[in-house]
Amino acid sequence: MLHAGRLHVVCFEEAGDCTLERIAREAAAGDTVFVLGPQSFAANLRAFGLHDQVRLLVCPRRAMFGFDSIQSVWTAEHARAHGAHPRIAYGVRAMRVCERLLDSVDAQSPIELAATPATLPPAREWPEGRRARIRRELGLSAHEVGVLVAGDPSEWIDLSFATRGIAMATVTGAPIRMIVSPRSARRETMGVFLEQAAHGKPIIVDERADRPWEILPAIEALVLDQDGVATNPLSCMGWRQPWMLGESGVASQSMSPMPALWALACGKPALVHASVDLGAHASHALVTRFDSDVAQLARELYARASSASVASR
Repeated sequence: MLHAGRLHVVCFEEAGDCTLERIAREAAAGDTVFVLGPQSFAANLRAFGLHDQVRLLVCPRRAMFGFDSIQSVWTAEHARAHGAHPRIAYGVRAMRVCERLLDSVDAQSPIELAATPATLPPAREWPEGRRARIRRELGLSAHEVGVLVAGDPSEWIDLSFATRGIAMATVTGAPIRMIVSPRSARRETMGVFLEQAAHGKPIIVDERADRPWEILPAIEALVLDQDGVATNPLSCMGWRQPWMLGESGVASQSMSPMPALWALACGKPALVHASVDLGAHASHALVTRFDSDVAQLARELYARASSASVASR
């Protein structure tokens, strides 16, 4: 007989490293994590410290085209074992998959979309030497203000809004350097725009942007925008398929709040789009909201850059 605790369901198309790190940290012994995606994606859970006594089931990404592949991994025994236990879905597609997984049993507990955590992630203090080393690796000079434009997943960000805000702040004198993931959509185009419109330095592209806890203590602020499918669906689909974005498929969803929570945990200002649910952290002193007014974002960026420049003197 299979003994089971909570069931966590996560899909490759709608989760980045921040979500995987959260699952690895929160899943307890006896839980099961069901992953729809490549083995390399699932392996990150173990790399992030997933407990050895958490059962990890992996269904290849081809499952997104049908349910037969899912059922080849998810057996009737799994369904019966998890029918009366909490089930947590990390995304809209994960929620729908979770519903299908248990539709053959009389499930006694609801399926829940993963809520914003009530506590911040466990950030650690950095020695000054490490901070200086990371800044050198990023190419940041002492007077420059590093701003991470983050997302989870990074492919969902439409960088154009944040880039225009940074360009406006740069023109008015803020020494901002924009940092993005190599997975961010249209980063080359936005890099050209930033250099031409604001005579700004090139965008810093670093794969650690997907794991903001690795660079936040060395920089000054984070910007978390909404899911870019609302503004640039073709560029910002990431690994989602077009049928997932229509009325009959999986609708666009709010960006995960986890990058912003990491900023707060590291004591860094977080400029967060109004659509992103920060839960109990919405009134945190380091949180600033923005919406569709790019000039507002530019003013907030300028203010943060000015404060950081003064503090560094």
